[in-house]
Amino acid sequence: MDNVNLGQHGCMQAVAGLLHIGMREPFSIEGVADTRFFFSEDGLYAVRMAADAPEMTMAEMQDEAVLDKEHLCDLLSGAACIHMEPFVPVEPDYYYYMADDEAVHGRNWHGTFVDYAHAAAGNCFRTEEEVLRGLPQLTEKLREAYRAARGISAQQQEDHDEMSLFDE
Repeated sequence: MDNVNLGQHGCMQAVAGLLHIGMREPFSIEGVADTRFFFSEDGLYAVRMAADAPEMTMAEMQDEAVLDKEHLCDLLSGAACIHMEPFVPVEPDYYYYMADDEAVHGRNWHGTFVDYAHAAAGNCFRTEEEVLRGLPQLTEKLREAYRAARGISAQQQEDHDEMSLFDE
């Protein structure tokens, strides 16, 4: 591997990948109030957010962000934990979601019933990669809701070879 090339093009991308975060994907750090973070090619950036302020776009965040030298070591050592905020698009944002055919689809947010159903289920993502990273948690959340609605215990589910999220 060419170390010079890695240093110039991808070191921070590799760090973000280790932490399961996409480049320019906003996140919070547990215990750090009113601040959003994101990785860029040249480091970890932080943006202070007023608690009552409206959600900022990524372009607005990039304009306001400052290089953060305090929290990167804590993230890498495990002393700090990443907290992903659910993505709730606003019109006309484009978002991705996992469809019932297990394919990743995308659409613009127009505030329709389907849009709000995706948001309520935690099934709105900024990128296709986020959908694939979030799929295990989303699937488990839906399975828990499915079991609870039908009175199925986790043990009863284990006794079955397969559980469908949909009555067939």
